[in-house]
Amino acid sequence: MKRKPLLMVTFIALIAWLIWFSNQPSDNTYAQSFMAAPAPVKVLTPSLPKMHNTSQNMAVTPIKVSAPKAIYNTHVKVDIPPITPSTPRQAFNGDLDDHDAYLNYESAQDVALKTAYIQAAKEKVKLLNSWLAKGIEAELDQSQLEFAREKIRALEQLAKALEEELKKAS
Repeated sequence: MKRKPLLMVTFIALIAWLIWFSNQPSDNTYAQSFMAAPAPVKVLTPSLPKMHNTSQNMAVTPIKVSAPKAIYNTHVKVDIPPITPSTPRQAFNGDLDDHDAYLNYESAQDVALKTAYIQAAKEKVKLLNSWLAKGIEAELDQSQLEFAREKIRALEQLAKALEEELKKAS
């Protein structure tokens, strides 16, 4: 009588142990993720001289083996923006109780932001104009060309408005 429950408990423990340890990752799983990728395989094709089969008087030429071509293009220009700011931020060094000094600091930041936007807009307009010229040469749809012209006009108008604001402020 005692054998049957003991056998059942042992059997259930064995199944639980197998299920538990079959789901554990092996030690090699972690080591493989940190290993370097293997070097690419180089296919060497030595040039073999033409051989002559004397029994049938036929020339035997070796088969040329070429390396497989890559499926994807490896020479793609990728535009990655800089991760860190190009210019260090200037923190306010004055007394925070001096409201006029802080307002001057804020206005200087505002002027710097607007001048940077104006400069960037001018460069972007040049780039968009060159793309527009390429689009005209490629005979794109007129709606697409008009859309590009509207974007260029909007950038120019905003840059002009910011220039006028800067002239009024100074």
